[in-house]
Amino acid sequence: MVKEQRTQSKNISTKLLRILPHILGWGALLVVVLLQNDLNDWDIEDYYILTGFIGFLGIGTYINLYLLIPRYLFVRRYWHYAIFASTLVVSTALLLTLWMSDFDHIDWFPRLIVNSINMVFVLLLTSGARLLIEYLRNMMKLKEIENKQLKAELNLLKAQVHPHFLFNTLNNLYGLISQNQNQRASEVTLKLADLMRYLLESSKSDKMSLNKEIQFLEDYLSLEKIRLSKEADISFEVGSIDKETMIAPLLFVPLVENATKHGLQTISENCFAHFSLALQGNNLFFEAKNSVGRSLEIQPQSGTGISNLRKRLQLIYPEKHKLEIERTETIYTVTLHLQL
Repeated sequence: MVKEQRTQSKNISTKLLRILPHILGWGALLVVVLLQNDLNDWDIEDYYILTGFIGFLGIGTYINLYLLIPRYLFVRRYWHYAIFASTLVVSTALLLTLWMSDFDHIDWFPRLIVNSINMVFVLLLTSGARLLIEYLRNMMKLKEIENKQLKAELNLLKAQVHPHFLFNTLNNLYGLISQNQNQRASEVTLKLADLMRYLLESSKSDKMSLNKEIQFLEDYLSLEKIRLSKEADISFEVGSIDKETMIAPLLFVPLVENATKHGLQTISENCFAHFSLALQGNNLFFEAKNSVGRSLEIQPQSGTGISNLRKRLQLIYPEKHKLEIERTETIYTVTLHLQL
């Protein structure tokens, strides 16, 4: 019952909003006409003339707005519109002149010319308003469609992070189990449960607090330390930042995955994966640096994670991000700069 009342109230409000511009427009025209005349000298015939003036102009206007424009102008039948609009102007002006001639004995031809000019002015004004409203309406619809498409694409890209991350972690978990490292496998399983909870939470939100994102990365890196059988040189430095700053989730995960995968599993002495996060005003900097082994060949543009990240950044932070990749013989560095 309450829901039906709200729906009815919403429908009434919508109808009032549609009618209000018409009331204001004709009210403004009426005020202009009245201000141009001395009402003290008016008699009943003058009010009849005013009624006919507003009435015939209104009929012609609405025929143009709701019949001629949709049927001819919107479908680009310009010559048809020009012919019918001209006919409408002449016929409306003629009817208005005949109406006035019953009360006002001024020469009908000058009066016809004046009425035609008035009708043309009103049609131009109202047609321009209708075309402007239609243009804005179409732009809003187009923008809405584009936003839906971008949101769908962004959700798809974000969804791809989940199975990609989960596949890597499950693969590592399988490796531990196959090596009979049950204690480590159980620790990895518990950490994985915490990480998956965050993945589910982030999938429902466009923004997450930087504090939660940092905690997720720390949990992920602690999982990596558990998984690796050798002593892993992993570090994550976080500067003095406002941890309640909101940011799109899971932007750093591909960089962390890439660094730990290639930096800690290569044929290299002193292999490492180092990360840092800093916030300077509205500028956020994240750096991932890892060692490069002799047997590793890295293509900066390759990899699902980096490619996915580039697309997400372009959608979420257009013109407000910079992703730089630098490769030397021994070090691979990725720097992400965001303007929040």
